[in-house]
Amino acid sequence: MEFRRLKYMSILAEELHFGRAAERLGIAQPALTQQIQALERELGVQLFHRTKRSVKLTVAGRVTLIEAIRTLQQAEKTALVARQAGRGELGHIEIGYVGSAIFSGVLSKAISRFREDNPLVEFRLNEIGIVQQLDDVGSGRLDLGILRLPVKSLPPDVAMLSLHSEPIILAIPGRHRLARLRTVTLQALKSEPFVAVQIQEGSGFNAQVAQICATVGLTPQITQRAGQFTALAGLVAGGLGVAFVPDSMRHLKIADVAYRPLAKINQQSELAMIYRKSERAPAVAAFVEQIRRSVRPNTR
Repeated sequence: MEFRRLKYMSILAEELHFGRAAERLGIAQPALTQQIQALERELGVQLFHRTKRSVKLTVAGRVTLIEAIRTLQQAEKTALVARQAGRGELGHIEIGYVGSAIFSGVLSKAISRFREDNPLVEFRLNEIGIVQQLDDVGSGRLDLGILRLPVKSLPPDVAMLSLHSEPIILAIPGRHRLARLRTVTLQALKSEPFVAVQIQEGSGFNAQVAQICATVGLTPQITQRAGQFTALAGLVAGGLGVAFVPDSMRHLKIADVAYRPLAKINQQSELAMIYRKSERAPAVAAFVEQIRRSVRPNTR
């Protein structure tokens, strides 16, 4: 069954006049008559009563018209969805992120900007460790990853883009003696118990902190670990130790936790996005391109 014949039927049903219907459709009246007759033969029913003075729908025609309109509407919707998907306006984007990425606002702002122009794109967010993100983006289980540097290596076909840099600071129990200082030196921490997030096998925030501490001969005495930075702040508030955290953790307002800069430490903690170089999904490619335009290019 040809969609154009259903369209011809619906226009004729509106006009109930072959001449006017043909004019609306931009075809000759005999051609319209032939197409309606062909549709009737195909269906095996008469759709219109025709006389010299009038054209009327038959009972079968009225019932068929309802379904024809539905079919045409669905066909239009299918074409629209196809075009939207091809332009990246429709689809879903699967993103993995490290927990500390949320505090910076980089990811939430990027999603908000993208959805202003692409409200039909669905985002799915998953808190995942760095090593797993690298594997999942490389294998296609994730579309993008948001992680903290450094990383050991990138899988083939995976690129990296720097998104945001911020100072590394210290989270201290509110009543701790160090909370009275404006800045804290690494040397002042040599006798302090530490709490930290789980180790990511030489990658991410912990790996960078370990490199910084090694420059002054500091080996943090870690007494307890947490799975997330929010839980880490809770351990600090409970007086279980101090913790190195990214500066954006200040946005997490928790009672009995003070945040202090580290003296003479210029290194920054860096958030980055990982993505596939050969990405073919239009929505994902459009999102990556938007982020690339919004930050200083620093592809690795």
